[in-house]
Amino acid sequence: MVEPETERQRRFVTVEAADDALVRLAKIGGQVQGLARMIREDRYCVDVLDQIASVQKALDGVSRTVMRNYLEQCVTDAIKSDDPLIYDELMKVLFRHR
Repeated sequence: MVEPETERQRRFVTVEAADDALVRLAKIGGQVQGLARMIREDRYCVDVLDQIASVQKALDGVSRTVMRNYLEQCVTDAIKSDDPLIYDELMKVLFRHR
C-alpha cells in the first residue's frame, strides 16, 4: 500500500528541474564573479554591459525552467484538485514574469 504524500515529502520543483536550475545558477555565479572582476579592472563600459546582458539572459533560462515546472506541477495539481484560486495566482505570475 502506498502512503499518502505528506506536505513534507512533496516537492514543488522536480528533481530534474532543480538540477537544471542549479547547474545554470552555478554558471551564472561564475559570470557574476567575472562581471565583478571586470568592474574592479575598470573594463570598457560596453564590455561590462554585454556581460550584464549575458547574465540576464542566463537568468531568463532559469526562470523558464522554473516556470515550466510551476505550470506542469503546481498549476496542474491545483487544477486537478479544483482549487479556484489557482487562476488568480496564475494570472499574477504570468503578468509578473512575462
